[in-house]
Amino acid sequence: MTLTTQATAATATRLDLAGVWELSWAGGPDDAPPAVRGAAVPAQVPGEVHTALLAAGLIPDPDSGWGELAQSWVGHSQWVYRRSVHWSAAAPGARTDLVADGLDTVAEVLVNGRLVGAARDQHLAHRWPVGDALRPGDNVVEVRFASAWDAAREHERAHGPLPSPYDEPYAHVRKAAANFGWDWGPHFVTAGIWRGIRLETYTGRIEHVRPLVRLDADHGVAHVTAHVRVDAPAGARVRVELADPAGGLAAAGTGVVAGDEVAITLLVVGPELWWPVGLGGQPRYLLRAELDHGGTTLDTASVHIGLRSVALDESPDDAGTRWALVVNGRPVRVRGYNWIPDDTLPSRATPARVAARIDQAVAGNANLLRVWGGGHFATEEFLEACDERGVLVWHDFLFACAAYCEDGDMTALVTAEAEQAVARMSAHPSLVLWCGGNETVLGRHHWGWADQLGTRGWGAAYYLDVLPSVLARLDPTRPYLPNSPWSGTLDRDPLADTHGPSHLWDAWNAADYVHYRDHDPAFVAEMGWCGPAAWTTLERVLGGETPGPDSPLTRHHLRAIDGLHKLTRGLQPHLPTPAAGPDWHFATQLVQARAVAAGVEWLRSRDRCAGVVIWQLNDCWPAISWSAVDHAGIEKPLWHALRHSFAPRLATVQPVRPGPTHDPAGDAGLVLALVNDTSTAWQPDVVVRRVGLDGRELARTRLSVPCEPGAVVRTAIDPSVATCGDPAAELLVVEADGTRTTWTYRPDRDLSPLPPSRRLDVAVVEGALRVAVTAVTLLRDVCVFADRLAEPLGLRPADLVVDDALVTLLPGERHVFRVTRRDGRPLPPAASLQDAVLDLAVRSAGELTT
Repeated sequence: MTLTTQATAATATRLDLAGVWELSWAGGPDDAPPAVRGAAVPAQVPGEVHTALLAAGLIPDPDSGWGELAQSWVGHSQWVYRRSVHWSAAAPGARTDLVADGLDTVAEVLVNGRLVGAARDQHLAHRWPVGDALRPGDNVVEVRFASAWDAAREHERAHGPLPSPYDEPYAHVRKAAANFGWDWGPHFVTAGIWRGIRLETYTGRIEHVRPLVRLDADHGVAHVTAHVRVDAPAGARVRVELADPAGGLAAAGTGVVAGDEVAITLLVVGPELWWPVGLGGQPRYLLRAELDHGGTTLDTASVHIGLRSVALDESPDDAGTRWALVVNGRPVRVRGYNWIPDDTLPSRATPARVAARIDQAVAGNANLLRVWGGGHFATEEFLEACDERGVLVWHDFLFACAAYCEDGDMTALVTAEAEQAVARMSAHPSLVLWCGGNETVLGRHHWGWADQLGTRGWGAAYYLDVLPSVLARLDPTRPYLPNSPWSGTLDRDPLADTHGPSHLWDAWNAADYVHYRDHDPAFVAEMGWCGPAAWTTLERVLGGETPGPDSPLTRHHLRAIDGLHKLTRGLQPHLPTPAAGPDWHFATQLVQARAVAAGVEWLRSRDRCAGVVIWQLNDCWPAISWSAVDHAGIEKPLWHALRHSFAPRLATVQPVRPGPTHDPAGDAGLVLALVNDTSTAWQPDVVVRRVGLDGRELARTRLSVPCEPGAVVRTAIDPSVATCGDPAAELLVVEADGTRTTWTYRPDRDLSPLPPSRRLDVAVVEGALRVAVTAVTLLRDVCVFADRLAEPLGLRPADLVVDDALVTLLPGERHVFRVTRRDGRPLPPAASLQDAVLDLAVRSAGELTT
């Protein structure tokens, strides 16, 4: 494909080189297929080698079956991208650059056979002058990629191995660590032009606009300092204008460029503040910059900004120190998820798909996403979506679970990454915290690194010096955390609950989930429990095998260390262990939901804990993982459980004392905990009943407890109600403002209910499928799996969504589940849904114990 461009001497022009390029194999392993070796493959840019080979039918779907193993040669090969550009000579005095926003990872760039630049960091944008290499007429642009895996292994041989949890050299190359395989994802060592690429011609240009916002103590005045970085002739001027959310001019200013930057401070009196979701609106101002020289406009740029302040509360408390986010002077209780790359092949994670995932987080009552350090820097589309929705963003720098070389070359790359990322993201009000990396300080303390490293550096210089220095220069307005978890100093155990964010993995790794109650941390940045993707998501990739422990492909799509053993161990205290099939699938999904919800509600009921960030929201491939939403976009029962547990107003029953308990009244008794994360007072009318499993009411009390904004209130439940007579035959039922929560005195396997019995009434009403469930006997945690209803209705599994799940019904009660299309279109009148379909689509916990 040929592109034509011509530039003027004044206004900067940008020619997008996205589109179809030619891709060819340039060497690699002997198992590279013969059909690839001599082929010229169309390759969409931005994109990856994998996506081009998939589109050409040259590799099998690596997500399905054993396809992952069939593509390993791709990451060990060399590749060439090539395309033509028709060029007309630039005007006198103009300069032309080739700009690549992301090359993955080790590459040389040639124009007409002339080397113009090289790359060795997936996370960096590059700019190279190419005016001398271009010629009038047709020009050829080539990007030649070496194997990132081979480059990493070469660095490892030259510098010595670096400890990490995996037998892969990912710490030796600046590339997404997760590309080398993780305990939730596959091994796809990608390559390609994965972000935008273009030619820019200019006599002056704006490199970036970096707005820094500071609010006066009373929030009555906002100081917006626009740092405008330029490449411009001497004497150039920059004018900035700030438009308010209604479009009116709020402030303006002009400055003369000194060196390569001008800083212009604008004052906004009575600013409209940007707030996290649930605490206020998300108004944004438009900041526009114009570069002028001699009366000619050379370039323009604009960004949306939000006016808000952010800080950390690290004040002393009885256990150590608090650790809480404060926005606009108000402490914000965090209800969040960790975010991993939404696809192993980034070009498939389209802006629409990413926005849909963020919408699922918001619909599930989350208010923060943590961008984990083993992936990529967030895209503009991701941050824009968070800005618009009021979703806070905690962003790791790109280090994860390994020691990292601190030599001069690597330090230069890390510094450049940080400078570019901070400058690009500074406009976004949703970004409230920078973090040095994930579990590297933890690794130093607990994973035996000292014996492997000796006196070599392991990354501390990045977390304690390089990154803080970049932030001090470019963005001192946001808090910085050296690592996660972190206990305040390098020498204090990062797993201590006394200071800073904790990671709680002891329950999943070694114990029953009730042991979440052993902890009383200041903040939790990671905790989670594994569970399978939707049945239809797994069915699609298991090649006809039935999901379960006996399926080799089930095990292939489960990467957690000792994953099947831990899934089984998690079931054993609570449920009989089904051998395979739908019961195994439902049981493991149910325990995942209950486990994480139990931990979240315990932590939210503790006044000390200022936030919980669950591992993880999303999946990068069809898998059994910790995600709440699977790779197909289908919400697991876990998502529904957390929508309840993350409710801004939560009523939950908890034991008086911390620690695990199945005693009849929770060891020393039970309390009702009210959590109010909203801006208004709450005084719910609460009814607490102890009932038999047959539905008979045994005791009742009514509570009306005031709960101020931002408060946690714990009230003892009358022992005459809380203390049971027969722990195997009774439960507590709590109703608060129309929301129900329950407490059982024994695990399911030790309860003695009647066998579950129900009546179903299924019909399409006003374009929605209504599934009415009437309980004949006690039904605990009723779920309707909408994906299983899709095929009989002529739809894809992910097309349907259900409005509720994990509903407990007492005998005689009825609940209507509403199943709708995600795209909002009405369902046609339902074809007859066979009983066999409904038996698999409508499940309850009692079916697993009888």
